[in-house]
Amino acid sequence: MPGVIAAAVLPVIAGCSQSGGPVTGGGTPTPVVNATLPIQASGKALAFTANSTNTASVNPYTNLPDSQHELTQAQMLERSPQGGIRINGSADKDTNPNTNQGVNPALISANSPDALDNGTTLAGMTDAKGSVYFENGNFGDPQVSNASANLSAVGVYNVYQNNTFVEQIVMRHGTTIRYQEGADGAATATYAVGYIGDNTTNMPGSGTATYKGFHEGGTTGYDDNGTIRQMGLSGGTVELTANFGAGTVTGGVRGAELVTYQGNQRVVLNNAIAGLDINANITGSEYTGTANLVDANNNPVGATTTNQAIGAFFGDAAAETAAAYMIEGNAVLDGQARDYIMSGTLGAVKK
Repeated sequence: MPGVIAAAVLPVIAGCSQSGGPVTGGGTPTPVVNATLPIQASGKALAFTANSTNTASVNPYTNLPDSQHELTQAQMLERSPQGGIRINGSADKDTNPNTNQGVNPALISANSPDALDNGTTLAGMTDAKGSVYFENGNFGDPQVSNASANLSAVGVYNVYQNNTFVEQIVMRHGTTIRYQEGADGAATATYAVGYIGDNTTNMPGSGTATYKGFHEGGTTGYDDNGTIRQMGLSGGTVELTANFGAGTVTGGVRGAELVTYQGNQRVVLNNAIAGLDINANITGSEYTGTANLVDANNNPVGATTTNQAIGAFFGDAAAETAAAYMIEGNAVLDGQARDYIMSGTLGAVKK
């Protein structure tokens, strides 16, 4: 079961704000001991390769292999084809876990039968030692790292406003995923964002539905005169609307800020950027379209060379949805036109 990392940090399972930030996560999940393993699932992801640094290490807490992957250039070398790539995953009970591997230790595998545009395929992982988090009946969220790849899923999200807990969003039929891989010392890495779950088999043929949700930033970076810096959307609200009769999905992140951190200082990179807009067309239980950084009037900011979005509906009568996006472009960031890469996921449940 795939899932990944934001920039170079493996996020925890629950978020702390409605739309996340440059380094996602915050809060602590409540793992349930009587988890339901094994799990097998499939889904889709958007993926790209980029120049990167890749470093293998050992996690001192679990004594398990670990890896870090960081962009060194804000340009994509290769992309997944339109509509993304298929993702397959499984999580089986680990009967011989390491210390501190979690209350639901698992052997986690992930792979894709598809290739990126120029033929690159995911090396994937097989029976990597990790953990699966179960909370309030969610689908199951795996977290795992090995010497060359990171895998993370977020399907349970704690929403806070002004540091006060508001509600918990729980996906019961699917989960968002983020993934990174690159061999120790290699000059490039592959990054993916997507989702897995039980696709809806009884899609509505008419009417509309609104979904409230969360945003988890994936791999992001902008070129600050040769130095790649992380960035992310902070604050705001996440909402997607499906018009089943028209076959469209619209919405995204509204009322957010695009920020980075320079030292301990929070910096808004462009005051005009107010969120992320997704426009897609539904085919069966899935949808494909575009994603753009937008201003308060929903107009695109800057120019893009890649602006893909994919999504799917999960559960009875499209009870939930998840989407993934990847953008490569140029915009005024911190007072200067700069190249950037931005990716992430949205998970949402019907209102």
